Amino acid sequence: MWKVLVVICTLGNPCVMFEEDPIKWYKTEDECMKAADVKAIDMVAGFQKFGYVVDSEAHSCLYVVNNNEV
Repeated sequence: MWKVLVVICTLGNPCVMFEEDPIKWYKTEDECMKAADVKAIDMVAGFQKFGYVVDSEAHSCLYVVNNNEV
């Protein structure tokens, strides 16, 4: 299963990594990356709305092996 990760770096603050809470699981990497794209765009807009200057952003998906997949 795949989960979304987004890292946002704002000027004057350390970079912060975010996971969806509660975590949403995606069956394919493609499905996850589409969700990550949307989530990252929304998060950057939210930070900018509250006056933060976003220096950089990165998003990806992480594959996590579930106990029933081993």
